[in-house]
Amino acid sequence: MINSLPPEVLAQVLDTLPVRIFWKDQDSRFLGCNQRFADDAGVADPQEFVGHSDFFFYEPAQAEAFRNDDADVMYHRRPKLGILEKINKMDGSVIWLETNKWPMLNADGHAVGIIGMYQDVTERKREDDQRCRACTSVAFAR
Repeated sequence: MINSLPPEVLAQVLDTLPVRIFWKDQDSRFLGCNQRFADDAGVADPQEFVGHSDFFFYEPAQAEAFRNDDADVMYHRRPKLGILEKINKMDGSVIWLETNKWPMLNADGHAVGIIGMYQDVTERKREDDQRCRACTSVAFAR
């Protein structure tokens, strides 16, 4: 069914979802992403990602961590779910993401890339940290 959708309709579906979606080849080069993903990276057109690696868009340590996760998912051909990632943005702010990655397998079962999605969980992380601090201060007050 999804194969019968025109590309522009499929793009609209992906852009409507409340998550950021991306897919990469076996060398961790972007094959595509939805608009929300591009917006988070400060890139106007998702097509600008195609053919580039994480090193083109992110600081080296961050890009290396992303690539290591990609390689692990492809090598083991198993998803990595609930990856909590601290992201240092170019403007100096910090956000937290919860990322999920799945291997893309060809008909022979070989990994040919990954598909990933993430959501911003910064507010949830802040609330959790505040609860922890509150619990810790109550425990030490006793």
